[in-house]
Amino acid sequence: MNKNDIQASPAQLRYADTLFYGSLIGFVIMLITYILYVTGILTPQIPLDDLPRLWTGSAADYRAAGSIPQGWGWLSLIGKGDICNFVGIIILAGLTIVCFAQLALSLARRKQWLLCVIAILEVLVLVLAASGILVGGGH
Repeated sequence: MNKNDIQASPAQLRYADTLFYGSLIGFVIMLITYILYVTGILTPQIPLDDLPRLWTGSAADYRAAGSIPQGWGWLSLIGKGDICNFVGIIILAGLTIVCFAQLALSLARRKQWLLCVIAILEVLVLVLAASGILVGGGH
C-alpha cells in the first residue's frame, strides 16, 4: 500500500474541520476580548494596577481580591474585560466534546456500535469533568 493511497474517512474529515474552524473561532474571540480588555473598552474586574501584587499569590487570593466566584460563577462577570477572555478559552476547551459528539453520530450511522459507545462515554466523561460536579482537593 502506497502512502498516497491512504484516505481519511468522512468522520475524520468532519472532526478535523470542526477542530480547525472551532480553533479559529476561539482564537479570534480571544484576540477580540483581549483587545477589549487592554484598551479599557470593558472595565476589568481587577484593576490592571493590582495585578503585579496578585501575581505572587494563589488563585484563591486572586479570586478573593476580585470577588470572582468559584466554578462556573465567572459567567455572572462576563461583561468584565478580564473575565470575558474566558469565552475563547471555553470554546477551545469544549471543541473536543463537540468533535467526539459528531464522531459518535457518524459511528452510529455506520452501525459501529462499540466505537459509538466509546465516543459517547468520552463525551459524558468530558462533560462531567467540565461541569464542576466532581471536585478534587488538588486545586
